[in-house]
Amino acid sequence: MYRALGSILGLAMAQASGVGIAAAQAPDTHDRCTALTGTTMPDPSTHITTAALHGPTPAEVRAAGDTRPFPPTPAMPAHCEIIGKMQERSGAGGQTYAIKFHLRMPTAWNGRFFFQGGGGTDGNLGDATGIILGQDDQRALTQGYAVISSDSGHDNGVNNDPALQGLATFGHDALARHNYGFGYIGPVAQAGKALIRAYYGRPAQLTYFVGGSKGGQEGMMAVQRFPQEFDAALIGYPGFHLAHASIAQLADGQAMAGAARALGQIGADGLPLINKAMSDEDILLAQRAILAACDALDGTQDGMVENFTACTTPRVLPHLNAIACKGDTSADKTAQCLLPAQILALRKVFEGPKLRDGKAIYSDWPWDAGIGAQTGRGVTQGWRIWKMGGYASATNNGALIRLGAPSNSAVFRSPPLDIADSVTDLSRYALNVDLDEAYAAAHVKWGALNEASVDFMHADATDLSPFTKRGGKIIIFHGVSDPVFSINDTLRWLAQVDARERGQSGRFVQFYAVPGMNHGRGGPATDHFDIFSQLVAWREKGVAPGKVVATAGNDTPWPGRTRLLCPYPQQPRRTGENIETATSFHCEKL
Repeated sequence: MYRALGSILGLAMAQASGVGIAAAQAPDTHDRCTALTGTTMPDPSTHITTAALHGPTPAEVRAAGDTRPFPPTPAMPAHCEIIGKMQERSGAGGQTYAIKFHLRMPTAWNGRFFFQGGGGTDGNLGDATGIILGQDDQRALTQGYAVISSDSGHDNGVNNDPALQGLATFGHDALARHNYGFGYIGPVAQAGKALIRAYYGRPAQLTYFVGGSKGGQEGMMAVQRFPQEFDAALIGYPGFHLAHASIAQLADGQAMAGAARALGQIGADGLPLINKAMSDEDILLAQRAILAACDALDGTQDGMVENFTACTTPRVLPHLNAIACKGDTSADKTAQCLLPAQILALRKVFEGPKLRDGKAIYSDWPWDAGIGAQTGRGVTQGWRIWKMGGYASATNNGALIRLGAPSNSAVFRSPPLDIADSVTDLSRYALNVDLDEAYAAAHVKWGALNEASVDFMHADATDLSPFTKRGGKIIIFHGVSDPVFSINDTLRWLAQVDARERGQSGRFVQFYAVPGMNHGRGGPATDHFDIFSQLVAWREKGVAPGKVVATAGNDTPWPGRTRLLCPYPQQPRRTGENIETATSFHCEKL
């Protein structure tokens, strides 16, 4: 959900490249590109607003000491750039809505089409360079892919009313919600294919969908609802039950609010400061308890919980209780203990929220070391920025407030509520909403399309045969310490698919768990890897996915460490002495 967070998270998706079809030189004349404004399109409402040929450009060079938390802009090849829109209309509140798309077609084309998924609440056109999760220094465009991205049917610069949830204003428009959920995918894929055929004089041979988070949900929608348009998908940490996951975010805030109250952390607006429910040092205390309980379960004590499915609440709770303070007030708190209210908050978060009748609202979460870790740059923030927020802030600044609350109240319930895009209003909603009522509202049909939020958002079909009969392949990966979408939810869906396929789902879908990794990247994890090439080789050469070597970045306790990512349910098992290198491990089913 990176793009909608912007400065809140300061995150950027990474990139990678593929292998396969030999590159072919495509026409690169100015006239051929600009003539695309007259292309006959599948949707006659389509209007091309930009058609320009660009020469190659060098990579961005940054000065020493530049600490911006996203990679520099890579070199760009010569390409034809297209920006267009379709289905423009006047929508809720008199605002103008349209599905906008951005396409780049390289002069040296490899014959393939790459659909770049969105993120967060979307609303951005996207850079159409080919975001491939797992690598920071590659782009699909530079590898010869024609790449398309889209705003999913609303524009953050236009459909943005501070009195109506700001960037989530589009949730008040029934068709915009539908397009955000999945409706934009088919029309944009078809538009891209028509322009590719017109420009190169031949169709794309293969079409890949690549996206993470909300883009991962879109990838699942792509193969489930538009199987004829796609040949393979790389899906990262998908929010495929987003309507329910958004309620879980509210529940997390309410759980942490209890700890904040116990600590006396109340803001100027009278609301608990959930970002101060735990300090970084408190998180490190909890992480050490988790590691004490579960680090050695995989046979190696290395600060990583590879056998994460065995790291359960009954195993972890005694270690947390061993560091509980003697009392439950701020006066009882010391640097060596956690208040019982803090331990209770953690337990509520990891066990997942439930309705009053005991039914799970979304999912539980695995206990994992990625909640926070000490590095040479400080304590990792990727888990807390979602579950609580940055500790130093004098106001609630967590993503669950700034992104979760407006999304839930405008997009993931019916009818949408009118809530101002202010910290106090959003915090008041998040911390006081009745979870049973919010769950019921996610299932209420509403608007011109008579859709509930779960109808247009949830991508959990288990019959993938329309996609797989065409040879479709899927690889999914998920961080074990993802604080937004639970890996357990993804594993349950995979088990359901496998049950339907009578244990043979591995012929078309594979999964990789990344211990310690937060939402798409970050945390004490080996979060730099190339899985996309595994997908390309599988789809194009029939080579089944295998072990992947992953590397830890500089913002980890062990920069440069390498580990194996194994096709699930296999896990890395150490066979050598050096725990810092992947060559000391092999994949096996524990």
